[in-house]
Amino acid sequence: MEHNRNPLESLPTANQLRHLAQRDLLSAEALERGLKIINHTPDREKWERFLSIVLLILGAGFTVSGIYFFFAFNWANMHRFFKLGLLEIAMVVSIGLVVWLNLDKLSGKIALAVSGLLVGALIAVFGQVYQTGADSYQLFLTWALLITGWVLISKFTPLWFLWILLFNLALPFYWSQIIGEINNNLFLSLFLLDGGAILIWEIAHARGTEWLQSRWTPRLLSLPTFAVLVIPTITLIFSSARERSNDPWLNLMPVIYFVISLVVLYVYSQKILDLFMLTICAFSLIVTFNIWVFDVLESLDELLLCILSGMFIGQAALVVTWLRKVSKSWEAQNS
Repeated sequence: MEHNRNPLESLPTANQLRHLAQRDLLSAEALERGLKIINHTPDREKWERFLSIVLLILGAGFTVSGIYFFFAFNWANMHRFFKLGLLEIAMVVSIGLVVWLNLDKLSGKIALAVSGLLVGALIAVFGQVYQTGADSYQLFLTWALLITGWVLISKFTPLWFLWILLFNLALPFYWSQIIGEINNNLFLSLFLLDGGAILIWEIAHARGTEWLQSRWTPRLLSLPTFAVLVIPTITLIFSSARERSNDPWLNLMPVIYFVISLVVLYVYSQKILDLFMLTICAFSLIVTFNIWVFDVLESLDELLLCILSGMFIGQAALVVTWLRKVSKSWEAQNS
């Protein structure tokens, strides 16, 4: 079987070398030499590529920021046709750079992302110039819909993330401006949006989709996903029987939260090792449980603070111990 294979016959990894160094089986010089042999330590060419990418991204970001601030500072001194024309020219230039640089290259993808950001600026300027009276949610929703085609053809993670972020902004504004109140239907919609995005990401990642291999996007999306599940759960803890009967979703959201938590703990500890996901999930459970204890034992006053402090320290220690055990288990399987 795979697990009975002689470790000396397997290819070394950076984690294995660091593990040996932590156990004092490798000196610092031997660790550095080993990392160079397996090409883990970046050479001059890799550092130059990294710096060029960072400077390219910073340059694009500062360019877009400069355009935004230019319009904000000189708004009263510019004619409306100049405002719209300048933005349209900037968009045409960025699209031209995409064609010239080639969309398969990182520089072309960044140019397309810049044009996507300029779409939002153009919509905002158009709304201000002609006083269309559109609500804020319409700005973000229209922006997201207009760049949908670019997102699909770009295969560029930051642009995809921007697209999801625009829908995350459009939904709360729609609920507050049109429906008139923030309720659990909004939290459920946001959960379906962000949770669905994570699910699609993980399926594509498992199938080997090249541009969906990084882990930072699903990790960032996990933050609002757990937030919109934890908030209704805490609301349920402090709500009265009348409030629970008036809002059926208030009783359902905690059930969804705990089911999703079990799924996350199983998937990211047994199928896909992601300590960040496990930490976020465990931390949310600790916060929710301690708030429930606070509500139950609120009458204890000063003693309650000591109880909660001791519980939090113990829970944090248990989580850290469990995460270390999971990490070592995966290291043993891959050795």
